[in-house]
Amino acid sequence: MLSYSRRQYLRFVESQDFTTTIREHVRAFEYFQGLAATCLYDNMKVAVTSYDGDQPIYNTRFLAFATHYGFRPWACRPHRPQTKGKVERPFQYVETNLLNGRTFTSLEHLNEMAMRWLAETADVRIHRETKRRPIDLFEEEKPHLLGLPAQPYDTAQVFYRTVDADGHIAYQQNFYSVPWQRIGELLPVRVTEKELTVYGPDVKEIARHELYPSGITAQKRSLPAHSPGRDHLQKRELLQQRFAEFGPEGVRFFDELLRARRNGKDEAARVLGLLTVYRREDLARALERAGRYRAFSWSAVERILAAQAKPRSAMEALTIEAREQLHQMLRQIPLDARPTAEYQALLEKTTEGDASHEGEDDGPDDPTT
Repeated sequence: MLSYSRRQYLRFVESQDFTTTIREHVRAFEYFQGLAATCLYDNMKVAVTSYDGDQPIYNTRFLAFATHYGFRPWACRPHRPQTKGKVERPFQYVETNLLNGRTFTSLEHLNEMAMRWLAETADVRIHRETKRRPIDLFEEEKPHLLGLPAQPYDTAQVFYRTVDADGHIAYQQNFYSVPWQRIGELLPVRVTEKELTVYGPDVKEIARHELYPSGITAQKRSLPAHSPGRDHLQKRELLQQRFAEFGPEGVRFFDELLRARRNGKDEAARVLGLLTVYRREDLARALERAGRYRAFSWSAVERILAAQAKPRSAMEALTIEAREQLHQMLRQIPLDARPTAEYQALLEKTTEGDASHEGEDDGPDDPTT
């Protein structure tokens, strides 16, 4: 909502996480072809992480975004609704004018109708406070807006994922293929609103996929070019190169595994897939120990790791975005206040215990404490 003209931008989304919020900021700025020098926020966690007395502590990543566009964020004072009436009152207008009496077949349909409603209804109505049309006042306001930078802010998420034994990386409970020889490698991944791109260790693109829509899980996108195919010699050479990264013990384990096991190449790929759960140095030690006891199998390596290594923690596997989302969800879990009467019984019990020990000799100090 622009303060002077009361012209607004409206779009419905399914999430209020950092990436979505920033992406919609960019869309709003492009819609107005500019932005206000000061932007007011109602202490949403994406913008304000905490307070130091009366001073808001802004999310540093949000500040990086704000400085890219050159605007100053301004956090509303808590519990002061009169500072944000211009933004909150129009929600009733949206509910009674845009949403009332209508049904929508999808989120895309809702947003298509919202854009039409903005242009054909909201922009051209006579505003109750200004007594003028927002689109006309916007022409007066537009020269005072900050210009857009040469390049929009990049809202893509970037993180690392380990390739599993099937040659896929996981994202939001779905799986996307990469070239088969990357099994077990830790690779950079970039995710936009519609696409997922995987890069090699040299940061060159090696795979690109369309993202599954929100709410769809346990699906796989696999490209035929990423499969090893029927060339068993090539598959062996690629696996041998990967095991050589673990030194002589890795090469020895791989060679002996192929001799000892009928499906040795498949088991070798599964061994590399253990890197999705354990750290590289732990797998290296497990291969050395398996070789020492001549236990050349995937199951032997898995048992050694289970007994001697610590799996990556769940928090290690999460991206920064996922951690923030998890923390936000935990903060929003409602906790009912316990009645003070429940604590009274504990207080009385403690008082009785103190009285029963009055006059007792504490005895000599325990040297072990």
